[in-house]
Amino acid sequence: MEPLEYITLSPGELGKLLSAGNGDAALLYLYLRSTGDTALTHAAERLHLDRQALGWAQTLLKQLGLLDIRHPERRYDKSQAPNYTGEAVTAFAAKDPAFRLLQGEVSRRLGRVLTTEELKTLLAIRDYLKLPPEVVSMALTYCLQRNEYRNRSRGENRTITLRTVEQECYAWANRGITTLEAASDYISRNLQQMAPEARIKRVLGIDRALVDSERDYIRQWIGWGFGPEAVQIAYEKTVLSTNKLTWRYLHRILERWHEKGLHTPEEIRRGDGKAQSAPPAQDGFVMGQEELEAIARLKARRDSAKEG
Repeated sequence: MEPLEYITLSPGELGKLLSAGNGDAALLYLYLRSTGDTALTHAAERLHLDRQALGWAQTLLKQLGLLDIRHPERRYDKSQAPNYTGEAVTAFAAKDPAFRLLQGEVSRRLGRVLTTEELKTLLAIRDYLKLPPEVVSMALTYCLQRNEYRNRSRGENRTITLRTVEQECYAWANRGITTLEAASDYISRNLQQMAPEARIKRVLGIDRALVDSERDYIRQWIGWGFGPEAVQIAYEKTVLSTNKLTWRYLHRILERWHEKGLHTPEEIRRGDGKAQSAPPAQDGFVMGQEELEAIARLKARRDSAKEG
């Protein structure tokens, strides 16, 4: 998102922040308002806060009711776009060499000649959304990279269409992603989340495609700063308590640790006396229910022997 020239706080927002008297929370709130980065992907780095301080600041904002960050109201709607004609496409290309180059690039990277309807769609992206050609190119790059990752992780061989790129461009325009810098930052944040997602799937013993709700959970955990090792500890606690993978239960464990500023396995073991962890998985092996129950029985015997 492009940097804002100014931020306006309501009297209520200002009053809550002043009454809290916490500089980290105020700084985090300004960061959220100016970037819209609700996942806090870059907050620690940009605000120079460690994870514990960031966790406390987020918890305080949550208690103050200030974490409901609203994105800017939708400005671009496909149904409101002009009805471009083939002649309009030709005329626009004649006066805008960059648009002609964009047509050629999109056609080349999609591996086929664009249809007249697709050229109209591309004109809407360029003319109605006012996205610079280089930003449209970045959106195409992101769609291709995301599709490649999904094909690898799901064992599929799907291709994208210009419709996919169009949807991404509308989303970018409505979030204010209109410069190369903003596009690069957005792509970096989102692609960085994909590799940990695959590793967390292995930790949870999932070898199928995730449904949307499951992917939302995992992305939230990644956004909080949890890696696969920490999720494994929470997963083991979940299975020991519920005898199965229960997403809500697992999420509540991680949410509680996040609110305490505990994110790494070391922090969790030091800060949560109840956290127990089995040996880390090796070579993709994830312990099942029988192994976890055996560990629990051994622990119970050990504790019993100590008491005796």
